[in-house]
Amino acid sequence: MLCPTYTPSVYHFQTQKPVFRKQRFRVCSSTSGGENDRFKVEYTPWLIVGLGNPGNKYHGTRHNVGFEMIDVLARKEGVLMNTIQSKALIGIGAIEDVPILLAKPQTYMNFSGESVGSLASHYRVPLRHILMIYDEMALPNGVLRLQPKGGQGYHNGVKSVMGHLDGRRNFPRLSIGIGKPPGNMDMKAFLLQKFSPLEQKQIEEALEQGSEAVKTLVLNGFNQGISRFNLVQKYKFHKV
Repeated sequence: MLCPTYTPSVYHFQTQKPVFRKQRFRVCSSTSGGENDRFKVEYTPWLIVGLGNPGNKYHGTRHNVGFEMIDVLARKEGVLMNTIQSKALIGIGAIEDVPILLAKPQTYMNFSGESVGSLASHYRVPLRHILMIYDEMALPNGVLRLQPKGGQGYHNGVKSVMGHLDGRRNFPRLSIGIGKPPGNMDMKAFLLQKFSPLEQKQIEEALEQGSEAVKTLVLNGFNQGISRFNLVQKYKFHKV
């Protein structure tokens, strides 16, 4: 018997069509031995946030790959992104038995922390279960890196998130490489530029790979599978 719910105000997940209730997220399991053998397992929910800018103007740009990863996760896990809360577009569902809250802040990149801080507080998600997904110029295009913590680098979205989490940095993050601006190209212009056909293909492949890594993280934490994932990503475009 599966009955995940969550505090203080969220959907009840006994069916595919969610019903709004005030409950706690929990998963109840039972054995075939009868009522006396019944046991309960509780899962801590994950808040998975993709950073980007809202609006068609920014769709498909380098700075919005965080949004695209959320779209892929929502599609693969059957999560409807149809609710606005804390200035974010959110969807609630589960990866297998683990409850997840997917979010795309609508505040524009530099103010993403307003949504993340509010959602984390409202749903009482611990820092270790707040996964931030964003673009990273320090990585080649299409290369991913999944880490348990890190700094803000030069990313204003991550800087805003850390500011609204009391300066704490011990939250997981999935960085999606978008490469560096060529020559003397302005950084802002580069971030708001769309990908070339080859780059877009690399990004699409990376999003599929990243969604599987997120699933592994949610179900098993930072295990050897994540270490192998990072190693493969590091050398994925190296020719032997």
